[in-house]
Amino acid sequence: MKSMNKWLGAMLFCVASLPLLVSAATPDYSSVMILVKRGVLSSESHRQQGSSDESLKALKLLVPDIRPLVPASRERTNAQLQALQRHRLDRYFMVDTHKLTENQAESLLDKLRQSPLVESAEFEPRVEGMHEDNGKPIKKLARKSIPDFTGQQNYLQGKATVTPYKIGGVNAVEAWKVLGGRGQDMQVVSAEVNRWAEEHVDLPKANLEIDVGAVTGAHDTASAGIIASQQNGFGTTGIVPRAKLGYLHWGTDRLLQLADKLREGDVVQIGVHIRKKEPFSEVGCTVNCFVPIEDNRTVRDIITYLVEEKGVHVVLAAANGNINLDHPFFNGYYDRNAFDSGAIYAGAVDPKTGLRASFSEYGSRVDLFSWGRNVTTTTWSVSNPTTNYTHTFSGTSSANPIIAGVVASLQGVARAKGLGNIPPKELRKLLVETGYPQINGDSTEIGVQPDLEVAIKKMLEDKPPTGRLAVPEEVASGEIFSAHVYAGSPANKPLNYLWTATRFAPPIGSTETMSFTAPTVTADTRGTLSVAVSDGTHTLTLTEHINIKAPAGGGECGEIPAWDAGKKYVTYDEEVAHKGKKYKQNYKSVNKPPDLYSAPFGQPWHPGVDCP
Repeated sequence: MKSMNKWLGAMLFCVASLPLLVSAATPDYSSVMILVKRGVLSSESHRQQGSSDESLKALKLLVPDIRPLVPASRERTNAQLQALQRHRLDRYFMVDTHKLTENQAESLLDKLRQSPLVESAEFEPRVEGMHEDNGKPIKKLARKSIPDFTGQQNYLQGKATVTPYKIGGVNAVEAWKVLGGRGQDMQVVSAEVNRWAEEHVDLPKANLEIDVGAVTGAHDTASAGIIASQQNGFGTTGIVPRAKLGYLHWGTDRLLQLADKLREGDVVQIGVHIRKKEPFSEVGCTVNCFVPIEDNRTVRDIITYLVEEKGVHVVLAAANGNINLDHPFFNGYYDRNAFDSGAIYAGAVDPKTGLRASFSEYGSRVDLFSWGRNVTTTTWSVSNPTTNYTHTFSGTSSANPIIAGVVASLQGVARAKGLGNIPPKELRKLLVETGYPQINGDSTEIGVQPDLEVAIKKMLEDKPPTGRLAVPEEVASGEIFSAHVYAGSPANKPLNYLWTATRFAPPIGSTETMSFTAPTVTADTRGTLSVAVSDGTHTLTLTEHINIKAPAGGGECGEIPAWDAGKKYVTYDEEVAHKGKKYKQNYKSVNKPPDLYSAPFGQPWHPGVDCP
């Protein structure tokens, strides 16, 4: 592999560009998200100071106003930096293109994709606020004559059905009887295109907000009502009426900004989806070809960071595209066995049939579902901003805040009962194990509907360790990377850790943070990291898969073999290739990367020289 300096000595652009999916997301041309290749950035110490090496300077010549997705900070600790690196967030940059014409923006994008410094470059996708799901407002009511609609919020009830519906609710009414079940000490953030009407008589003021001029709208007003409308004897009652409610005006960079304002155990509901270019014939869609927000790789990386590093519960609308996320076209992108951000995908059921709503996305990645039609909640209109309600909010739009409210209720009980913050993937698993399926018994199409009463009972039965594992989605051949386990004992017992690293070095470990070396591979390979967390009585095993990427072209330095972390080097002057350089062996060594352990004297390797 050529060194980056040699790339810079050549022309900035090469003729090959990254392949694209046949049906890309519809761009909005407001900004471009750039992921630079490994090695483009300078050392960790320089990154902390916000400086760049010659490679990044070369990229800035092409796009002077490029800015990092994560602003540099001298206050950031090494552990915090490692957490960002595990999810590539230190390698993302943005370029504002909203003042360019579409042709100018497309031309810039093409140049970026041809740059040898860039791994990928994409326009921000056209994100839509799911306004087609807005319900029809009921007649205007005077504040003093607003009836109590709680009895019509059938999604709050238990598993038993109420005519004319063929499926029950999430059993919030039983959760309210348990300490913490109403969302005390919980914070839920609604991330949408518009924002809820804070002047509505039944809704709280924002506890937290990241807003750059969002307008008030019906959609988020309905979402807010499902989650946190007040328990006041009139109007509607939210699933967690005592929770604090925050707002995020949707934006990729703002989603990452939100991370610094959240604490472990908080809940974020994302009520937007992405429109694909139509027709999306590869999956059989002709109109309304919507996909989940995680279709965007940058967003998925940020959500993974929120879940794995921050311990935040993320619930997102599975989308209203009636698309099978297991379709071969997606090439396993939504296969949780290949990669799992930890977010909950909320599907929608038609309560009048008890079966999947015709518009709902489906597939094995959809974890949970709830009502996608006939949902009673608050709403908003220009003519009635303060006392508006609807009985017909719909879509995965309505299912999504219902599921978010359920998560906040269950997490609220865990906190109130001394169990602390339940790791997001564990809480999701608990809801899946205790939920119930569509009336046809199928729990594979859109998952199950939660039953809070059953979930709370199961959660309180025992107090085993809890934890979440944070690892990169992919690493390069021979790369050194970090992994971290966040774990706790609800019973306040000391914890022990035992790592098992299949294909990585070292093969075992016993600390919360581990540094591993990926094996040297000539073809893309899959490895597995797992850690057993024990309190002496119970053992929790957490497992994640990591993709090990082979070097481009299959080799680094002609016929010279690549350095192998697991090999014991004993032959003087034996040559190896590593990160674009060749090294000669000096002393016996094993798992001593040549770029870190080389010197004229006293190190296992002689200084490296550029590959010919």
